[in-house]
Amino acid sequence: MIMRKVLLGIMFVAVLGMGLSHIARAMAAAQDKAGGAAKTEAIDFPSRPVRLVVPFPPGGGSDVMARLLSRGLTNKRGYVVAIDNRGGAGGIIGSEVVAKALPDGYTLVLANNTTHVMAVALRRKPPYDPLRDFTPISMITEAPMVLATSKTLPPRTIAELISYAKSKPGELNWATGGRATQTHLAMEVFLANAGIKAAHIPYKGTGPGFTALMSGEAQVMFVNISAALPYVQSGTIRALGVMGAKRSALQPDIPTIGESGVRGFDTNMWFGVLGPAKLPAAIVRKLHEDIVAAIRDDEIKQLLTRQGAEAIGSTAEEFAASIKRELDQLRPIVEKLGLHEE
Repeated sequence: MIMRKVLLGIMFVAVLGMGLSHIARAMAAAQDKAGGAAKTEAIDFPSRPVRLVVPFPPGGGSDVMARLLSRGLTNKRGYVVAIDNRGGAGGIIGSEVVAKALPDGYTLVLANNTTHVMAVALRRKPPYDPLRDFTPISMITEAPMVLATSKTLPPRTIAELISYAKSKPGELNWATGGRATQTHLAMEVFLANAGIKAAHIPYKGTGPGFTALMSGEAQVMFVNISAALPYVQSGTIRALGVMGAKRSALQPDIPTIGESGVRGFDTNMWFGVLGPAKLPAAIVRKLHEDIVAAIRDDEIKQLLTRQGAEAIGSTAEEFAASIKRELDQLRPIVEKLGLHEE
């Protein structure tokens, strides 16, 4: 009887052990499968064209940067990139398209300060949260902005521009890429700090505004050096000052606005790539790796330098922190100057 109980006990332990072993093997297999799926997800991406939304019309700095990034991704990483210019509302329309897209990595936005800082800080009810509704991937470049004038305007320095504007109150006009854009805010701060007034002409994007500046329809505009440089060099427009703490290495003869005696909102224009919120970590890693490789390629770096831009390639975490920091710095300025848009 005792022996029978012992044998039954041994059989029970053996069966239990087999069951636990089976469960352990099943769990291990499930984990391996999940890990393999994550690896495959990253390795197989992209398996079809990636749509890169540029939330501004063709011809502006965002469009230039998007096409350089596309070239790098295509030539160096084998991507097929479809650039989709979705201008309007100061970059909001195109950005919202991406915020509402499926988080699969196949719809991205080429964002800048305007779409993810200005559009939020300048509105009491912003249309989206720049971090909660997006997944930052990488800040790709920084480039200074220049204060440019039509060649038909007499002033050739910032001091002369200020004197000219004060002698003709309200007659000077200035173009922007639309309300609540960086070109809008930069000019508002400049005018306030210089103590002058001018008429605001908002265009539907930096490209149309810049075209108006070149034709003489608009007289003054802040514009990204990437878009302005060829026309400055050809004499089509004049660059009176560069925004930022230091002169541009590409055009060192242009003084900073601070050197010219006007202090204030000194920030560079940045460009970066974001996807919709909840983008899988494996896709973020793959995109970051490929984007950084593309912009740090020697050919693309040289092309960026010719545009007055510096390749950055920040991590996703650094990019998110930078957006938050800039928002925190900007909001008090907007409040002080009463620049909120409804």
